[in-house]
This record gives sequence, structure tokens and C-alpha cells, in this order.
Amino acid sequence: MKNVIEFIKDKIYYLMGATVLIIVILVIISSCSSKGNGEDVYTNIENNMAAAAEKYFATRKNRLPKTNNGTVKVTLSTLIDVELMERVVDPNKPDNVCSGYVLVTKINKQYTYTPFLKCKGSYEPMYLADKVKSIKIDEYGAGVYEEDEEYIFKGEDVKNYIKFNDKLWRIIKVDAEGDVKVVMVDNWNQTIQWDSAYNSKEESEVGITTDYLQTDIRKSLKNYYLKTFSAAQKSRIVAKNLCVGGYNINEDDYESIGPKVSVDAECNEIKENEYIGLLSVSDYVRASNDEKCTNVFSNECKNKNYLCSDEISTWTINRLTNSTSKVFYIEGEINYTKANNMKRINPVIYLRNVIVSGGKGTKTNPYKLK
Repeated sequence: MKNVIEFIKDKIYYLMGATVLIIVILVIISSCSSKGNGEDVYTNIENNMAAAAEKYFATRKNRLPKTNNGTVKVTLSTLIDVELMERVVDPNKPDNVCSGYVLVTKINKQYTYTPFLKCKGSYEPMYLADKVKSIKIDEYGAGVYEEDEEYIFKGEDVKNYIKFNDKLWRIIKVDAEGDVKVVMVDNWNQTIQWDSAYNSKEESEVGITTDYLQTDIRKSLKNYYLKTFSAAQKSRIVAKNLCVGGYNINEDDYESIGPKVSVDAECNEIKENEYIGLLSVSDYVRASNDEKCTNVFSNECKNKNYLCSDEISTWTINRLTNSTSKVFYIEGEINYTKANNMKRINPVIYLRNVIVSGGKGTKTNPYKLK
């Protein structure tokens, strides 16, 4: 026993040194772990902001938005002033004070709380619309183009992927109102008819395309929207007026170049306040970066066009105006067929007030949204 005690005395300094070293290593690992999980730290702050905002409006219900999809905003400084939160100091830069706000959106009888935190130099999320507007055109002409107050993706290899509702989507454009139009890449596995009603105007034809409101496809899309998206996701989806008009096609001269693509032609017919829809003919044509892609059946529209891919196989929302039973579809190119035929669809929605927190916009690393 005496020998053991003497041995410990001889080695005590080594043991103390080893203990101190282990403690130092653990502190360094903890510090690195904290920085490595920095996004989680900021997410926790955002969660606290949302909870504080909910408490804030619990006693100020008269300030909540009154209309469906209406929004109000409460700033971080206000939440601090009423002592629902303390001043937010940047976890990675103690001398940096963060700012932000919480956006409250009404969805039917529910309210969603979306925090926006900004810690300059450390954590600076941005709105998806602003992210799109900042994208440059590359040496191959692929990128975002500003046209008629809209910002449109054009080209074959464009970084416009996002993840939403656990599905992969591609950004089509930012419209004049600042809303982001996106199309779901993961299209429906099943095929559906555009419409299956008996058509008395065209002998031996089935499917009526003259009233989009009454069509089978509109009912299917509406049902998908209601059953698929959560209240929080619906708070990001905004209702739009959809252009459901079409084009006059001379079927006796099908091989000739079709009519010039015109957004005005499509917007001759409008379906108001729709939360979900489909790609339009003009979406497909405007996605091409080939200057010769101007007409509905221009072969050049298949050039430099990210919508000309295996990802997209869908009915469009546009019909033939000189037929009451035929509709355009996209399968590598634009074509049309009878409305009662079976096609897959790639649903389209518009997003508003969506925040990008990460990602590169590629298929393997899409933009992460909050």
C-alpha cells in the first residue's frame, strides 16, 4: 500500500497536467460544436421570438390581421420594450446586437408566426424574392432576366431549386407584385383528365374547356391544396389571378409555326383568387434563352430551356380558343390534345414572405426555406 501511495505522489503532477489538458480540450470541442451548430442557436432565438409574439397578441387581439392571408408585423424592439424578450446579442459576436420582427398571417381561423432575425455579419437570411433578383446571368446566358417588372429564370442550367413541403420545386419567376412562382418537380404519379364533361358543342368530343372553374383539373388541384399543405405552409402561399385564356390554332396547317406567344392572349380569361394552378404556355416559352423561341410550336423553344426536361410532364392551364375540348400540355415541347385524355401534372403555386436560410439552389442542395 505504501508503495502505491509513493507512486501516486511521484506522478501527481503528471495526473494534474493531464486533467487540465482534458478540460481544455473539452472546452475547445464545446466551443467548436457551438459554432458548428450556429444555425440551431439562431433558430432557437427565432422560436423564442415567435413565442413572444404569440404572447404579445394574446392580449392585443384587436391588432391581429382581420382578413384571410392578411399580415401584421411586430418588431423585436417592441417585444423587448414590453418585456417579453431580452435584448438579443449575437451568439457568435457578443458586441453585435441583433434586430428583427415577427410576421403574423391569418389562415382561416388560425394565425401563423414567422420570425425574421438578422445578426449582421453572422446570420443574415433574406427573402426568396430578393435572392432571385440578386442572381446574375452566367457566360452561357443562363440566369435571371428582368422583363416587364418581372424577374424570370431562363436557360438550361439554372440554380432555381427549392425545398417546400418536403417536395422539390423550381422557381419560375418573381412577378411584379414580388411573389415567387414555383412549379413542383415531383409531379403526380397518377394521370388525370383535364376535363371529362360531355361536350354538346363538338360532336363526339368529351371535355369542356370554356369554363375553368367547372373543370375536373381545377377540382383536383384545389383538393390537393386543401389536403396537402399545413396551415403554416398555406400562410406562405398567396392567391393569384390566373390567366386561363389560350391560343387560336389552325389544325389544317398544324406543321406551320403556331401563333406568337402572348401573355395578353392568355390573360383574356382570368380565374381570380386561385391558390394553386399549372404552368402556362408562356412560362415554357419564356424559360428558353433562344431568341428564336417566340411561337407556340417553335422548335427552338426546346433549346436552353430548363422546363424542357424529364422533370416536367404536365397539362398546362391554357386551352385552344378555337376549340371547346382541347388543351395544351408540356412534354419536352408544347403540344395539345383532347381534354379527356390522361396526363400527369406539375402543380404551380405562388410564395410570399418566404425566407431563405441556406442552400445553393442546386438539385442536390436546394434553397432551404423558413
